[in-house]
Amino acid sequence: MKKLFTILSAALISVAIYAQDLPQPSPKAMVMQRVGLTDVTIEYSRPGVKGREIFGDLLAYQKLWRTGANAATKFTISTDVMIEGNELKAGSYSIFTIPGKEEWKVMFNKNATASASQYKAEENALEISVKPMTSEATERMMFSFRDVTDKETAVQLNWATTAIRFNVSADPSKIAEENIKAEIAKVEGAYSLYNSSARYYFDNNKDLKQALAWSKKSVDINAQFWNVYTMSLIQHKMGDLKGALATAERSKKLAEEAEYGVYIKLNEKNIADWTAEMKKKK
Repeated sequence: MKKLFTILSAALISVAIYAQDLPQPSPKAMVMQRVGLTDVTIEYSRPGVKGREIFGDLLAYQKLWRTGANAATKFTISTDVMIEGNELKAGSYSIFTIPGKEEWKVMFNKNATASASQYKAEENALEISVKPMTSEATERMMFSFRDVTDKETAVQLNWATTAIRFNVSADPSKIAEENIKAEIAKVEGAYSLYNSSARYYFDNNKDLKQALAWSKKSVDINAQFWNVYTMSLIQHKMGDLKGALATAERSKKLAEEAEYGVYIKLNEKNIADWTAEMKKKK
């Protein structure tokens, strides 16, 4: 029992030690930039130079690199973008690179949490080639956004005295057009919904004031012979004969323009009946 207690105590101490929140040699970082209507986010860890020769020594040329430390660098885009003229779909990707003296390969892998041992080239969504640049000395690896406009930005990676850069384009005009169409569709859907709600209240003898308010909203958004007809029925039921007749005439005219015979006849009947009803009241 004493031996078991000692083993359990050692295990608990070990867990507690590893569970401590201590400073990491390569701290986490995140940068985000909005380009037009697209959010570009990069989450990564920042290894230090620490007096070492990095490219061509610590990181051998023509060898796969996970482009960071601790875990895969995660690249997330909220919409489809173009990277160096190539399309990349919205989503999250891990960034892998193959550094070279004259050229780097940059891969965007569909496995956003892939480690170097889990990397599979067939899962690359996009591969590009870029030229390395000599840059100011950077102790800790750093991603940054450069030359930001409404339509594009350059993503730059600096470490030691080397930098690479690739362009991300995200033209907001297409997204803006889609947003406009979506909002218009909502409005168009709303006028039908207002009409059906008003008709339900009318047919089921519910609050006619509310039914009329919904009916007017439907007509204000988009006057059609069928929703104008609904409004005429509600007005008549509320005792507004003059208003009902005027609205019925309007519905009839719209039905004639649409060449919709059923509603032409419905309105003609109501106009005749309500005109007779008005004469009786005089």
